[in-house]
Amino acid sequence: MIRVPREFNPDAPVLLVNIGNTNTALAMWGKDEVSRVVAVPTGQATAFNDALAALVETFPHGGPAASVIASVVPAALAVLRERLDEVFDRVPLVLGEQVALPIDVDLDDPTTVGMDRVCGAAAAFDRLRRSCVVVSFGTAVTVDLVSDDGAFAGGAILPGVRMQLAALHDRAAQLPRVEPAFPKNVIGRTTAEAMQNGVCRGIAGSVRWLVEAYATELHAWPQVVATGGDAVFMAPHCDFLDNVVPDLALRGLGLAYQKHLARMGV
Repeated sequence: MIRVPREFNPDAPVLLVNIGNTNTALAMWGKDEVSRVVAVPTGQATAFNDALAALVETFPHGGPAASVIASVVPAALAVLRERLDEVFDRVPLVLGEQVALPIDVDLDDPTTVGMDRVCGAAAAFDRLRRSCVVVSFGTAVTVDLVSDDGAFAGGAILPGVRMQLAALHDRAAQLPRVEPAFPKNVIGRTTAEAMQNGVCRGIAGSVRWLVEAYATELHAWPQVVATGGDAVFMAPHCDFLDNVVPDLALRGLGLAYQKHLARMGV
């Protein structure tokens, strides 16, 4: 049974919801920390409702003070916005709408950048306080630069591990469906190994090249922070990474809410 708070309590934790292309993550944000993270496949209403009920039951003070959403999937955002409004009888706050972005976006059109990229960049800069690169190994791989003055400066996007492997299988008649892996043999001895090497080691090499190119632009080597669903899988083969923070986007979403309260004078 979900418990609904009777009135706003600024000291109570909030519910964070980060809607990605593959998974939707839910978490508690309180005392400047993310906790109790759970992920469900995006678009699966039953799984989301079950995870929501289980998570909210663990909140103190009778429930979350608010719910805050970041999304890169408009259709899923519409559904979950309505669901959270129904559950809590309080309109959820959406990043980029009621809640301002937690970092300046120095792009020609700031409205085109994904909320997950902005949140990850904000969280990384909040901890490092210097220029850095955020690599998100997810459905797509993004390699984003944050400037020394704390602005999102742009980056690069390439297909993620599973997307690339699926595309090879779907578009080439004789290529099998294979799972992501780093074969022992760098020179693939089978078609599957060749695909895995090309995709997984190819992504690691692409990201390294991009980080080196950013370092050339900066005239200094930046701190490199990895996040995303495949970060733990990729990290052992990317020796240029300094930190792996799987919940980085959620941390950035919590930071956005914290700044929102400050602007509201709460």
